[in-house]
Amino acid sequence: MEIIDESNIEVKMAFMTWDEVKLAIAADKMVIVPTGATEAHGPHMPTDTDTHQAEWMAIELAKRVGAVVAPPLSYGISKTFEHFPGTISLSIPIYQEVLYEVGSALVKQGFKHLLFLNGNRPNGTANDAVARRLIDDLDSEFDFMVTAVSYWEPGAKQIHELRKSNVGGMGHGGEFETSFQLATRPSLVHMDRLEGVYAPLVGWDLVAPVTPSRTYRRRPTPETNHASIFGDPHEASATTGKKMLEVALDGLERMIEELQPAYEERK
Repeated sequence: MEIIDESNIEVKMAFMTWDEVKLAIAADKMVIVPTGATEAHGPHMPTDTDTHQAEWMAIELAKRVGAVVAPPLSYGISKTFEHFPGTISLSIPIYQEVLYEVGSALVKQGFKHLLFLNGNRPNGTANDAVARRLIDDLDSEFDFMVTAVSYWEPGAKQIHELRKSNVGGMGHGGEFETSFQLATRPSLVHMDRLEGVYAPLVGWDLVAPVTPSRTYRRRPTPETNHASIFGDPHEASATTGKKMLEVALDGLERMIEELQPAYEERK
């Protein structure tokens, strides 16, 4: 028997009836669409890591700001790791089309503010493009706003200050994501499987100030002994994870508060 977290019933659209969703629309609530992925995250973490983290943040944020959370997109842009079993990727055009259809449906139902809350780095620029397209296609008929952000971005400076790994250690399956999972689902994390695993630092980092360029190179494969990790998970801990999640949520809440004047102007 599934155990339902009672605290999530009022925010998860999946737990609502259609008329309860109608009431949320009438109350002018923001709707959060978590965008995740199904992909390899090293030998130590589950393949739903990105989806879980995007939805977890969405639910906690919704409780703070009075929003509702749509069911997450569990498949994202994961071509980087498609050589690793368990990775299921959508092509960029298909992913964008799916997100566009989801966003269109929510706008046409009457939601006035959509938040695409991303948990998988490669989805980010795709989400931006979809948000722009929704406005371009639908704003002549519907009055609405779309915000696209990755959950770590607004609180990046504060998260960066909590890190133990060097810059480049918070990429994919590194300190931040591993700490997140240790703080929220420790039974699914296998730190013992990292013994002897070399996970190199990368030239990009989720939260550290780095050169704002995007460079892509040949993808890793298991045959090259790559661990499907970009960064350093060895420094991760549940204690650090809890602190990072709190400041990440604070950053998202500040972002929503700062958007409020624009939201009120729209009305």
